[in-house]
Amino acid sequence: MDDLIKTFFIDWRLLIAQVINFTIVIVVLGVFALKPLVKLMKEREEKISKGITDAEKIEEKIKQIEVEKEQEIKKGRQEAQTIIVKAEKQGDEVRIEKTAKAQKEVEKVIADARAQIRSERTLMVKDVKDELGGLISLALDKIVSGSIDEKQHKKLIEKAIADLKGAELQ
Repeated sequence: MDDLIKTFFIDWRLLIAQVINFTIVIVVLGVFALKPLVKLMKEREEKISKGITDAEKIEEKIKQIEVEKEQEIKKGRQEAQTIIVKAEKQGDEVRIEKTAKAQKEVEKVIADARAQIRSERTLMVKDVKDELGGLISLALDKIVSGSIDEKQHKKLIEKAIADLKGAELQ
């Protein structure tokens, strides 16, 4: 081994000093550089893993929100359909009610018109009878102008009026 040391010009004191220096550098680097680096790497790894888990949670929440949104949309559509059906039903009811009301009003107007026509007809028949009575009286007066006395004349007029009242004019 001495040959080897002499061939490569190795000084054992220098070798020991270099081993000591190397050990000091390793220790110093381990304490001041490696530990903070390891600590920093662990913190970063924890942040990344936390970020991944948070992202997964957010993704799950987004999916859940999308499902809820779809359910709400379906529910809203169903409610809208229900409202539409209800509005159509109410519209039909209102239309039927208005039609019935209009029909009643038309029937009332027709009944009022018929009553008015009856009353006018009655008045007209009365006027015609009165006028006809006067005309008959005048005609009888001219026909019989001297041969019937006043009593018989009134009797004939009353009989003619009674006959007219008894006859219904249609």
